[in-house]
Amino acid sequence: MELKWLEDYLALVDCQNFTTAASIRSSSQPAFSRRIQALEAWLGVELIDRSKKPFRFTPTALEHEATIRALVNQIYQVRNQAQSSSQDRVTLTLAAQHSLLVSSFLPHFLDKLAASIKNLNYRVVSENMDTCAAMFLKGEVDMLIVYETVGAQSAIPNHLSLRKTLGSDEMILVAHPDVMTRCYQGPKKQNLPLLIYPVGSFFGQIVWAEELPRVLRNQNATIACESSFAVGLREMATAATGAAWLPRSIVLQDLTEGNLIQLNGISDPIAMNVVAHITKLNEASPARELRAIF
Repeated sequence: MELKWLEDYLALVDCQNFTTAASIRSSSQPAFSRRIQALEAWLGVELIDRSKKPFRFTPTALEHEATIRALVNQIYQVRNQAQSSSQDRVTLTLAAQHSLLVSSFLPHFLDKLAASIKNLNYRVVSENMDTCAAMFLKGEVDMLIVYETVGAQSAIPNHLSLRKTLGSDEMILVAHPDVMTRCYQGPKKQNLPLLIYPVGSFFGQIVWAEELPRVLRNQNATIACESSFAVGLREMATAATGAAWLPRSIVLQDLTEGNLIQLNGISDPIAMNVVAHITKLNEASPARELRAIF
């Protein structure tokens, strides 16, 4: 059995057409068909019902498609891991808050690391603040990257980590222009709907502590939705569902294009820092090289 037979079969599944699949696989249609037949012969079962036009996949083929696809992926994964081991590549594992994954900070920071550490691979785990911190304290990741404010910092003891501030950001209240028209300029003014975070989440803590009570007190505002995910609240805000507090770094393009506007007169920005914690619990290569850089 040859790996290319499995890849041919998956190309046929994706295209549902022998001619197109053969073209994608840089093969003539007769040669491509022979390879599909060779795979069927090796498996000892028919994958294609050729008695009907257009052809159909047999029940056996449909049943095992996911397994074949997973097998091909696993083969390439094993090859990649073997190549990485032979090239003495360094694998860095880091945990980061969900919102940092879609900001400009993390990609730029990883680019800088790749330029500083030779043969660097990295694995990024995206979770909420508490889960990320717990993974760091258990020694499951080499680095933790999170937002912090003066009043809300991650509970990482100094003796367990080397702390480095990567940059600054701010939490701002934004809304679609249509929301502001409905609430402040239209003939029938409505209450300002607020899209907020649960009070127990990190973003919820800082918004509830610094801005939300004042906005509720001074504006005709109501809480319309609660969600832990900044990216989800951004989607709702751009759909004119309500106003949301979001990190400026993830709405820069929306503000530039006018999809969102900052509500300066209603809420003040909340200053935040993007902070990296490098573990002191692990003396393996990634953590050691990170500490040397910082």
